[in-house]
Amino acid sequence: MKTSIYSLIAAASLVVSLNACSNWNRVTPKPLDNTAIETEVRKNLTADGITGLHIDVNGGVVTLDGHLSASDRSKAVADTQKVPGVTRVVDHISVP
Repeated sequence: MKTSIYSLIAAASLVVSLNACSNWNRVTPKPLDNTAIETEVRKNLTADGITGLHIDVNGGVVTLDGHLSASDRSKAVADTQKVPGVTRVVDHISVP
C-alpha cells in the first residue's frame, strides 16, 4: 500500500515538473513594426477617449502632435509608453 502511494506521488511530481518546463520551448514574439505600433497606440488612446492626435512612428520612436488638455496629455504619453516596441515618446502635444 505504501509503495503504491509513493509511486503515485512520484508520478504526480513528475507531471508537475514537466509542465513547469513547458515555457522553454516558447518563441519570443517578434517586435511590432511601425504600423502595428501606431495601431496599438491608437487603440489605447481611443480607450481613454483621446482622439485628434497625429501619431508618427519611426523605428519604435513615437511622436505625438496635437492639442489636448493637460490631463489628457499625460494619459496620451502613458498610453503610448505601454505599447510593446515603443522605445521613446516625443511629446509635441500643446496644451491650450
